[in-house]
Amino acid sequence: MDLIQENQKLSILISTSDKLIEMVCSIAEVKDDRLIVDLPQYFMRYVEYLEAGSPLTVKVFSKLGTIDFNTVVITSPLEEKFEIELDYNAIKFTPDSDMPVVQAIRTLRIKQGDDVVNAKTFELSTAYVKFYSDKKFEIEDNINCELILPPDYGTIKFRATISEIDAEYKNEYTALLYNMNEQDRETLLYYMYVYTNNSVQE
Repeated sequence: MDLIQENQKLSILISTSDKLIEMVCSIAEVKDDRLIVDLPQYFMRYVEYLEAGSPLTVKVFSKLGTIDFNTVVITSPLEEKFEIELDYNAIKFTPDSDMPVVQAIRTLRIKQGDDVVNAKTFELSTAYVKFYSDKKFEIEDNINCELILPPDYGTIKFRATISEIDAEYKNEYTALLYNMNEQDRETLLYYMYVYTNNSVQE
């Protein structure tokens, strides 16, 4: 399962010399490199802009936020299917105002000075991470982290600052994330979305 799925609403934005046209559509099918789109009934008035090779901007509305990407028309709406190019490496994700959080146990490799510690997360978000560790940390400690996700997602690197130590369980820490690149942030969001919606969780 991915952030882009069948039956999701999407907006196709077409720029002309004097205006911006928006068509609200839905996704009929998701392929590895393209989307098959169900166009609205009124699409014929804009058919000149939907010829193969025409550039478009697309917004897909997911449960976690809005996915934006630039694309081109692959097959025109006058053919059997209307298809647009899909490039996962070029998408931009804008999260909703409610920050997604998942309860996920993953290995967190922490480097502080010459020390390397393997800890375990129990809560993940794109702003902070909560983890268990036998190593003692102090508030405002800066740490270099590698979050080990399943093979399909890889390893996410970031820096973090210890912001909280649990008052009762002294080995439970909260660290605020910073210095994470945008691609890693999107990868983390994909993982969190799949984890939340998978019936068989790791």
